[in-house]
Order: sequence, then structure tokens, then C-alpha cells
Amino acid sequence: MKLIYFNTCSLDHFFKPQGLKLLVHLLTCLLCSLAHFNTLAQQEGRIETDRPDQTECPFIVKKGYIQAEMGFNKSLDGGQLEYVLPTTLLKYGLSKSIELRYISNLQGSSTFRFHSEALGLKWRLMDPVGWKPRTAVIVHYNFRDEKRDVSDQDLKPHSWSQIVLTLQNDLYKNLGIGYNFGVEFHENGTAEGIYRIAPSINIGKKGYAYAEVFGRLPNNSVTEHWFDGGLAYYASDDLKLDVSAGNSFTNSENWYVAVGVSFRVKVVGKQVGK
Repeated sequence: MKLIYFNTCSLDHFFKPQGLKLLVHLLTCLLCSLAHFNTLAQQEGRIETDRPDQTECPFIVKKGYIQAEMGFNKSLDGGQLEYVLPTTLLKYGLSKSIELRYISNLQGSSTFRFHSEALGLKWRLMDPVGWKPRTAVIVHYNFRDEKRDVSDQDLKPHSWSQIVLTLQNDLYKNLGIGYNFGVEFHENGTAEGIYRIAPSINIGKKGYAYAEVFGRLPNNSVTEHWFDGGLAYYASDDLKLDVSAGNSFTNSENWYVAVGVSFRVKVVGKQVGK
């Protein structure tokens, strides 16, 4: 998922002791609510998510489920400390082959502003057969926001759509690799290529670790190439927690750290035992 940033100067009050206490309280309430939702959700295999890495996965949300993937980020970008309050990817399993997707974030200072980032879908193309990877394609329409993009190819600036081919191979018993190739189209007629590669290894039965490289092409004055890594833990089949951190190859002073939570709830269809 693409990271969305805004200035720390507008959020300093939130990260003072009183603000941090409020954040901890809100997260505690959220996790308690998720534990309750989990008892209502139908167990149909583990939740598969597009976070914590930037590499999108080719799995489709189960039909009839709503899935939320939320991230809290802190970064240093161009010498300026920045924060991201929950950036949220909402998904709905429309069928066995298609999920609907909606990306948003909440930002502000004394008052917070809800912002829609993108709307789209993921379509399953191929299941894994031998060396052939599990494959899907993601198409997003990006809502206009003057602060969204920084690109010397994009003079307006606005990137209006994105198409990403997402693939995944199981290499050995506990090893796998996910990779994306795509393109982002700009309103002024230009485009940028997207690449993301993330090998991973299972840790026990409920966790995994990954390393990743990602970036954009062609190179220009603001294009960056990154490496990152992280850990994820399945608290249940319907609840997943994660932590990650990354650093820029292009500018070693740029970095980020993030924590996240993802969960799903069945909203259409009968529950088990009913």
C-alpha cells in the first residue's frame, strides 16, 4: 500500500502525553472490539492482507466478508518528521474472484479531516500451478488531492489511476516470495513504472518475517528506491498484527516505522452453526 504523509507540525499536540494516552485508550478499545468480532466471524482460512509490506498480495477477500487493514506510521522525509494516523484499506469480497477496495485516511490538527484516497478492485487471474504463480490484478482510481503526489513528471500534480499485477510463489515449505509490477498514470499524460519484491519466511505456525525492496522507474529527481522488513502475527484466523520499518536507498536519511492491525468480519451469508 502506498504511504500517505502529512506534517508533524499539525500533530504535535496529539503526540504529547495526553494525546498518547488517548491513542493508547482508543487502540485498547479497538482490540477489545476486534476480539468480540472474531467470535462472530466464520473461520474459512486465515486472513490474507496487503500490509505490512508495500507488495500487494494476490489473494481475494472471502466472499461476503468486509476486511479492514489499518496502519500507524512515523517517518523522516526530507529532514522533516511526519506521522500518519490510521490509513485504512477497506475490502469487500464480492465473489470468489473479485474484491472491491477503498483507501482512506484521517488527518488534521485540532479538527481532523477524513480524506478518500482511492477506489478500485482486485481480480483473481490465476491460481498457482507448479511454477506458475498465484496471480491477480489491482486497478485503482485515485481521487484528486493536490498534496497527494510529488513527481517532476507530473506538473499538476495528480496521478489518476494505477494498475498493478500482483504475483506470489511458494518456494519451499516455509519460504515464499511476492512481487508486483505495475504502472501509475498521471493526469498530464505521463506514467511511472512500479516494482515491489518481498521474500518471506514463516516463523512457527502464527507468524512470518519478510524483507523487501520497492520503488519506481524511470529515475528522476524525486524517485526513491527503498528497502524494508517486518514481522506479522496471526492472533486468530480473522485478526492479524504487524510491525515494520524501512530506509531509502536513494536518501539514507529517509526512514519510516509502522504498526498495524487487520481484521475481517462476515456480513453476508449464514454464520457457522446457524
